[in-house]
Amino acid sequence: MHRMFGKKWVLLIVFVLIGALMFATACSPADQPDDPEEVEEPEETVEVEEPEEVLFASEPPASGYNDGTYRGTYGDRGDQQVSVQFTLTDGVMSNMGYRHLYYGATDFRQIDEDDPMYGIKEQHEQIADYLEGKTLDDLEDLYEPENFVDDVDTFSGATIRANKVYSAIQDALNRGVYSPSEPVYKGLPDEYDDGVYRGLFEDGGFQQLGVQFALEDGIIHDVSFRQLFYAETDFTRIQEEDFMYPVKVQHDQMAEHLEGSPVEDIFDLFNPQEFVEDIDTFSGATIRGNKMFSAMKDALNRGVYSPTDGVTTDIGPYPDGRYRGVFSDGGDQQVGIQFHLEDGNFTDLSFRRLDYANIDFMDIDEDEDMYPVLLQHQQVLEYLEGQPLEAAFDLYEPGEFVEDIDTYTGATLRANKVLSAIRDGLNRGIY
Repeated sequence: MHRMFGKKWVLLIVFVLIGALMFATACSPADQPDDPEEVEEPEETVEVEEPEEVLFASEPPASGYNDGTYRGTYGDRGDQQVSVQFTLTDGVMSNMGYRHLYYGATDFRQIDEDDPMYGIKEQHEQIADYLEGKTLDDLEDLYEPENFVDDVDTFSGATIRANKVYSAIQDALNRGVYSPSEPVYKGLPDEYDDGVYRGLFEDGGFQQLGVQFALEDGIIHDVSFRQLFYAETDFTRIQEEDFMYPVKVQHDQMAEHLEGSPVEDIFDLFNPQEFVEDIDTFSGATIRGNKMFSAMKDALNRGVYSPTDGVTTDIGPYPDGRYRGVFSDGGDQQVGIQFHLEDGNFTDLSFRRLDYANIDFMDIDEDEDMYPVLLQHQQVLEYLEGQPLEAAFDLYEPGEFVEDIDTYTGATLRANKVLSAIRDGLNRGIY
């Protein structure tokens, strides 16, 4: 018993010595600070590089377009099919790429090489490669892609829809520079009709920002958002306790800044840090004011949506050919139209998309309550057939030529959406 007791003491002493040695090693001055409060190092902070202030030029650029990055889209039958980004420098294109490429339920940016449709992606890449270093005058080459796009497997270079890429590029140019690389010239028309305007910024397959505002004698009023959607967040419905709520507040500050300002002050949106506050971790300098600028330019390009007085009917001339345009609102592509111009007159008009309140009027049955709305839209196209371009402005008063059907009056038909789609088609040029 004494031997066992002695062994236990020996073992105890050994463990104590080992523990003391480990403690001394762990707490050596070379590895541990004297002050225990300094043991925890502060987390390294990552500084976000704020964008440089955008300056403005007093003279227009020789090319007619500001230098920098441009973004535009082409949509059809309810989908955003092509979204492009490119750089312009002295009127020369570079860094052409696709931010969205989607046809027939296929996302060509995510497609694998072993997919039977992969050849179409390769052909679109050839289009982008061809445009590298080209001038804007060379965009006309996209109407004959067989001259520079190879046949890939069963996909002919002659049948690739390069005109969709053309339309997206033209949309980008119409909106103006997205991210300037040089001082920006504030080029806008001298006058706009009084009334309400609506425009949209789309990117990456989504309608991100829809804006509405009024103009009175060239002064902006009543700016509001009909769509505000980023990173799978609908900011028009966001709650105050949401982490991302400050982004909504900052967009509201941009709208408030423009209230009572002349229309050319939309260029202030390139420098939001001057009037948008930092909120929590969201910097006023990094808010994407250029998306709002793009949407407002789109609205101005389409012309007045709901006039308060008379409208300017000067339009054209436009070359003969086939045109396509869309009107989108509240996250949905509502009207898609195709028409031809022949000697300045409308011909062969048709809808490629007609969708309101989640009702597809292109696929509606005659016995449905809303069927008269389709008939009234068809009357709009019938009225325009053979008419000169100026007749498009008659769509502000559809009650003059659209019949009342059941409880649906011709006067309340939203024919201005059709007009907006027509103006969009004209702005994009021949399809």
